[in-house]
Amino acid sequence: MDKKKSSPAPYIVMLALAIAIAALLLYILPYRYRLNQTVTFQETDESLYNPLIGYAVAADEESGHEDSNLVYIGITWADWEPVQGQYDTAALEEKYHISEWKAQNKHAVLRFMCDVPREAGHMDIPQWLYERTGDGDFYDTSYGSGYSPDYGSSFFRERHALAVAALAEYFNEDDFLAYVELGSLGHWGEWHTNTDEGVAPLPDADICWEYVLDYSNSFHNARLLMRRNYIMVADGGLGLYNDMTGHKGDTEEWLGWIENGGRYPTENGELILEPLPDFWKTAPVGGEFTSSLSMEEMLDAELGTTLDLIERSHMSFIGPHTPEDEEAALPGAEAVRELLGYRFYISSLRTQFSFADDQLDVYMTWENSGIAPIYWDWPVMMYVYDLEGNLEYWETVDIRLSELMPGEQIETENHIPFTDLLRQGYTIGIGITDPDEAETIALAMDCERTDEGIHLIYTYEN
Repeated sequence: MDKKKSSPAPYIVMLALAIAIAALLLYILPYRYRLNQTVTFQETDESLYNPLIGYAVAADEESGHEDSNLVYIGITWADWEPVQGQYDTAALEEKYHISEWKAQNKHAVLRFMCDVPREAGHMDIPQWLYERTGDGDFYDTSYGSGYSPDYGSSFFRERHALAVAALAEYFNEDDFLAYVELGSLGHWGEWHTNTDEGVAPLPDADICWEYVLDYSNSFHNARLLMRRNYIMVADGGLGLYNDMTGHKGDTEEWLGWIENGGRYPTENGELILEPLPDFWKTAPVGGEFTSSLSMEEMLDAELGTTLDLIERSHMSFIGPHTPEDEEAALPGAEAVRELLGYRFYISSLRTQFSFADDQLDVYMTWENSGIAPIYWDWPVMMYVYDLEGNLEYWETVDIRLSELMPGEQIETENHIPFTDLLRQGYTIGIGITDPDEAETIALAMDCERTDEGIHLIYTYEN
């Protein structure tokens, strides 16, 4: 007797039911509660005053700091070590108002100098050091007057290493110091001397390397920058600074060195300038406005040229020669400040509900419309509030802001454990703070910002 064949109808019904349930879970319910959403945001043109970028106003000035988060400390060896082995931290703190700037959460740019051209007969190294060495040259040139020491002297070298180490020990106590412009050698610490007017050249490369190591071995929290892209910059991953910012010819020459490299003569040889067109992606650019042009020229008549040079240089800060109070109204003063450094915002946010994990997946697209990245990876947090404003959940956003380059995008993914309370509605907030949670970074977004610096970027209501 033939066996009856099983009817496929029950299986077809079960399959159809499974498909319907899947559809309900994957499509109907999320859209019933509008959990799957995509929103886009436009960058705001609001002026931002973010940390670690902008104008670095002279720290010993008592005015002009209102719109600046950076201060500039240019200290000579004579001021730092007036007596051999005695470092004058009290004078440093008093002259440069360090306690005041720390209280205002500002950061510093530091340059240590041995030769600052100005009036005749003066020295910027300590008297005791001159008496022990005395093998440099007093000069009177078109740069000004001063004393150029013998940078190759073994005793000078020994004492320099100790002086820089003591300076670093003082500043390494916290993160107040953000940038160190390697000075020490040459006029203004700019690693060049006026050999055309008889000043002795820099020592050879091996001695110059020792000066770089004095800094790199001592400063641990700050980013280091050099005046020119010597080979030490390439090997040490250092940044650069341009003290002729705003001068087209000199800045074009500086950019040419960065693009093509070059050579700089020393006492018995030369220093190699290494081509480094992309160095700014991992190391900062600073400097100050040239003194050879007026602010009116650079920030008004030739503003377009000035902005172009700064953008091509990928600068994060300018100082200490910056617009003074009476020059702050010039058309370009604010435009330059706004151009410097990073400028972050979120261009889109997408939510996708996952029934399998009972969570809401949040995808955010991050962009940087500035001209440089940030060179520190400050933590980024996502906060989730209920409709009453109560904080229900928070989670770190997995993004390294130092890798967010101008013109590029990074997408992040976060997950919110979903509850019936949040099903009725929620708000997503984003906060970026320094590791000590004392400072925050403002996003270029048109949204409410809490007193804690958290941007409330998206609200969902069922």
